[in-house]
Amino acid sequence: TAGLFDTNVDVELFTGWGGQDLLPKLPPASILVMDNATFHKRGGTQAALIHDGHTLESLLPYSPDLNQIEHKWA
Repeated sequence: TAGLFDTNVDVELFTGWGGQDLLPKLPPASILVMDNATFHKRGGTQAALIHDGHTLESLLPYSPDLNQIEHKWA
């Protein structure tokens, strides 16, 4: 599912979208991959996803030392 918003995403918007749009549409036992945005970690969204039987995976924090393209011109 996708949501288009004409505003900045904050924890309230993300939590509302997650509960009203994302959760009802997820197939059972889905695996969700989230980045490290602050609003992904607050507001009970993760707890609701886990409670409904989904698995959450987080991307590693950005590190230019692990990104080969950062060293392309060095």
